[in-house]
Amino acid sequence: MPNRLEVIGTATVPWLPPSHDFRPGLAALAERAEKNGFSGLLVFYDHMVLDPWTVAGVLLQHTSTLVPLVAVQPYALPPFTAAKTISSLVSLYRRRVDLNVVTGAAPEELDQIGDPLDHDGRYARAAEYVSLLRQLLGADEPVTWNGDHYRYRNLRINTRLPEHLMPRIFVPGSSEASRSLVDRIGHVTLTHPEPVDRFAENFAAARNASGLEMGIRVGLIARRTAEEAWAAALENHQVDRAARLRTLLKRESESDWNRRLARLASEAEVHDDVYWTGLYSTGRTGAPLLVGSYDQVAEYLERYIALGVTKLLVTKVDTEDEFHHARTVLTRLDK
Repeated sequence: MPNRLEVIGTATVPWLPPSHDFRPGLAALAERAEKNGFSGLLVFYDHMVLDPWTVAGVLLQHTSTLVPLVAVQPYALPPFTAAKTISSLVSLYRRRVDLNVVTGAAPEELDQIGDPLDHDGRYARAAEYVSLLRQLLGADEPVTWNGDHYRYRNLRINTRLPEHLMPRIFVPGSSEASRSLVDRIGHVTLTHPEPVDRFAENFAAARNASGLEMGIRVGLIARRTAEEAWAAALENHQVDRAARLRTLLKRESESDWNRRLARLASEAEVHDDVYWTGLYSTGRTGAPLLVGSYDQVAEYLERYIALGVTKLLVTKVDTEDEFHHARTVLTRLDK
């Protein structure tokens, strides 16, 4: 795996009843990811999945180097609690815990909890949240904070971390608000990329000018031949009328990247012979997939890397077979 590219997988947690025992599957996934050279696993947040911090603890318990990338939603977790949780995990496992700062693109979830903020307001809150969280994790003295969303007075919580164990901040999104947020408080700007030429024009040029690291999130379906890869991709794949309607509606989404991907999916399922929007159209993932032979997928990834991408977040890779195929692609990079 090339040194210039950090690869992070996804901790898949299906929507199953709470009585289901997820722990063995999560432990096995974490062990596979570490064995195959992945540096970490992204842990999602939404109302229907397991608590991401509890999942992160399982990942840490069953690995020795893997770093969880935990989705943090400001409305769901006060900065005080986030600081205590991060500091506790780092103290117990002596490993960094990275943060993927999300602001909420699902209108139904925002409505359910009565969040009054609009799109830009949620990004402003997130900026204050991360700034305060950094102070809580970096200060020995009591913290006083008088902001628009949070207020503390002489707060003592003993959560200071050494610099090398401070979390890296990933900021997903492609809107102006997300770009402003990552410029203020982020280390890595993250997106579900468009096909590589559009990505170069619409995202990479602005991000390279900022000097921040860039990450992309895609799925990989690669096999020895393109025919085998497409057979695997299209197995049980069907875009019905309801899925097409949902995709059309997403073209008006508040989320910039949802709008972009929905427009791409409406134009065509396949772009550049490799870039596939099929699973996005059926709602099985929010990211595009790269489909083709090992060499085709590796060559397409190289084009993203040449534009400055240093973080690759991989979705739909969880079984031994899929890790094998992904690693086969990744070892072809730089050759």
